[in-house]
Amino acid sequence: MPVLRTVSFAALAFAGLLLSSCERSEPDEKVFQVRGVVQKPMPGDASMMIIDHEEIPGYMPRMIMPFKAKDPAEFAKLEPGMVVTFAYHVVADESWVTGVVVTGEKGEITLDESKPDAEKLAKPGDRLPEVTFLDEAGRPVKLSDFQGMPVALTFVFSRCPVPEYCPRMMNHFAAVIAALEKEPQAPEKYRLLTISFDHEHDRPEILKAWAAAFGYRPEMPWSLLSSDDPGPIEALAEPTGLRYGEANGTIQHNLRTLVLNPDGTIRRLFTDETWTEPEMVAEIVAAAGGTP
Repeated sequence: MPVLRTVSFAALAFAGLLLSSCERSEPDEKVFQVRGVVQKPMPGDASMMIIDHEEIPGYMPRMIMPFKAKDPAEFAKLEPGMVVTFAYHVVADESWVTGVVVTGEKGEITLDESKPDAEKLAKPGDRLPEVTFLDEAGRPVKLSDFQGMPVALTFVFSRCPVPEYCPRMMNHFAAVIAALEKEPQAPEKYRLLTISFDHEHDRPEILKAWAAAFGYRPEMPWSLLSSDDPGPIEALAEPTGLRYGEANGTIQHNLRTLVLNPDGTIRRLFTDETWTEPEMVAEIVAAAGGTP
């Protein structure tokens, strides 16, 4: 989907984030009844289906996202455009679907599969545009302020409730810091940057309070960046392939995580949520040592 120059997150106003559910199977499990339109299966994974789901009251607005079936056989019968209902189970670090029912109705294919301009995508060795954000204390910071040390950065928004996506990025960064504290070859200085693309909601104090739930503390080598306007995130979206915002009436976004060398050049770009804490630790250690 094309990068959106103006993004409205008014539709993301949650009435008690993560507080309500249709039923509870265990104290830490929430179960929501969901209705949506099948868009397409995830290539190479029979357990994953991309669905444009309706608003889940008290939890999530209408959004296109991949859902994982507890039993992949439940997705085997599905075709694009089918309207389905199902139970969506959520625990602290994962979510899954059960009880898929095909209603017999047909829905719209809203998934925007337009590709970013390959010529504008950054490559290892390139530099990101110089942009200014606000950190968690409201102070202006530039990406160049962190030159001289390895940097890892990722993009999130604080009202993303799905365990495998934005919350996973936060948990991963907390785990990377803990691992580097025990790593003999860890660099003396490094910095993790969590950058919000929700400029309308994610003010510094909101990001700081949200991040605290994932173990963030001000003394950590971890900065939480936001902006008063969409300009800074727009500047980074094009070269990184970041997509975010509303398209075809539904919210669509992807994930991007980068590692920068101490000179500010791009070392590696992760294009989804599947990177691991050991991978990131190894990249930061190698970047500090100048290893290709």
